[in-house]
Amino acid sequence: MTANSYFVPGFGISRAVIQNEIRYHCGPDAIVRPYTHQGRDGFLVTTTGPPLTKAQIEDLKMSSRDYEEKQSRRADEVDVFVNQPIAVTQRMRRSG
Repeated sequence: MTANSYFVPGFGISRAVIQNEIRYHCGPDAIVRPYTHQGRDGFLVTTTGPPLTKAQIEDLKMSSRDYEEKQSRRADEVDVFVNQPIAVTQRMRRSG
């Protein structure tokens, strides 16, 4: 069997959810990675199994909403501000 790759738009789909559930939907050899196609962010799915159906993509979106809600509640319990700025030190390049 040959593997097929196809793009799934990422709007409404959590990376953690699609990576966790892709084998359930598309078979044990399925892999998924972040991908940009024609300027749209999403995922590149590679599998020898069947492609995702529209219903399965909707299931992934529902699971993603649930996952994100759980993550935000967990953050509230720990009193963490999700979008809090984090200091990043940058090394200055020396001109040669």
